[in-house]
Amino acid sequence: MTEAQPPHEPVAPADWQSLPEAARRVFSIVGGLSALPVGLGLVIPTFALVPGWPARIAVALLVVAAVVAAGAALGRLRWGRTGWRLDSRGLQVRRGLVWRSEVLVPRSRVQHLDLERGPIERRHGLATLVVHTAGTRLYALRQSGFVDADAVALRDALLPEAARHDDAV
Repeated sequence: MTEAQPPHEPVAPADWQSLPEAARRVFSIVGGLSALPVGLGLVIPTFALVPGWPARIAVALLVVAAVVAAGAALGRLRWGRTGWRLDSRGLQVRRGLVWRSEVLVPRSRVQHLDLERGPIERRHGLATLVVHTAGTRLYALRQSGFVDADAVALRDALLPEAARHDDAV
């Protein structure tokens, strides 16, 4: 009698890589900057509710600071809930807590790869990896927060074998 094969075991969490500490700072900065317009928008109703200019200015500054701090906290949470791994199948990215998403980009579907570096990312030595895939014209996996050297290594590792040896002009 043959022995039954054990069921496929899930991959250990240790295989998943988290984003670097510098990405936490960048996600916090971007979260705070993204929340700034909301905080400024809340200043106008605050002026109508609070009597006297000194009190209005103080409350407005507190409201803006609270909203920016909340945006920065959400950025840190986003950083903590993002992981990635590269294996023989391709690149996997896992994000979220409540609305959890896990994206697998098989190596065979990779069309081309881009690296983007905004001013805040450049200041912290980070890059965004953009993986364009086959199948749909506009779909691309965009993941920010990689150390620049890791993003370059991932880009090179995800290149299809045919593209590595392509010497067409």
